[in-house]
This record gives sequence, C-alpha cells and structure tokens, in this order.
Amino acid sequence: MNIEQVVKALNARFPAVAAQSPREFRIWSEFVEPKQFEEALRFARGELHFHKGKHIVGTDEGEYIGLSYIISNEEDILLVLRERVPKAHPVVHSQGELYPSMILHEREMVDLFGVQVHGLPEGPSYPLPDCWPEGQFPLRKEWNPAYFNKETMAYEPPKEEAKQ
Repeated sequence: MNIEQVVKALNARFPAVAAQSPREFRIWSEFVEPKQFEEALRFARGELHFHKGKHIVGTDEGEYIGLSYIISNEEDILLVLRERVPKAHPVVHSQGELYPSMILHEREMVDLFGVQVHGLPEGPSYPLPDCWPEGQFPLRKEWNPAYFNKETMAYEPPKEEAKQ
C-alpha cells in the first residue's frame, strides 16, 4: 500500500485524524481523542499493516499532554498517529499488546509527563531513578529545573512569603 492509499484509507475511516503526507515516507495526523486514536491505531496495524512500533514522543501542549505514536510498515513508511489527553487527568490505555516495543516508551510518558497508562505491565521506573520525587514530571512546562536539588533529589520551589 502506498502513501496516498494509506492517507486516503485513514481519512475515509477517521476524518478527525486528518492524515497528510508532508514528505516522502512520512504521514502525520492531527491530535485526536483517545478513543478514536485507539481505533485508528488498531486499524493501522490490522488493515494497513503498520506492524512496527518505533517510538512515542510526548509533548506538553499547555492544557493537554500530546502523545505521538510512530509506527511503520514493511515499506518503511512512518505513520505518526497522535492523541492528546487533558493535563489535569492524563489517562491513556497501553498499546503494548499491539506494539510490545512501545512499553518502555509508555514508561517514559509516566515518569516524564505524569501520564497514567492503564494496562501497562508492572516494571521499574524509567528513565528516572527510583528515588525521584513523586509527582514531579520534568518534561512538563511548569516544572523548573532550577528548583531541583540534585544532592537531596528534592524539588524545592521557593515558598511564597506570608502576606502581611
């Protein structure tokens, strides 16, 4: 299946995905809600034969956390399907059943962005050390590395002075 056929099939089945091919061997989608994302990802694997899980890229999109899943097929076409979840309640389902290679990347999303990944198999923290302060997500925009004490491994933002 060539790039044009993949784009056409995705857009026909999932118009919100708005797939496009900005250059050769690359297809990008718009951010979609988790339910539609999961359906599109299963469709890409089953019907479009994108069997290789490559990577997940997380982004802080302000009020949302963006997750871009990069998958490929036998022709080495890269398909980037993107979902976004509210930062206040960032919950997604693990895609490890479809793409076992994505499990480690899902762990990164847990540690670095605070995304809750339902169905993620038990395992070690990654890539942050086990002693990392709970509730601190270093790739969120509001996290300030200047307040991280490397000696104590504590996040120490300045305390507001008491109002007089």
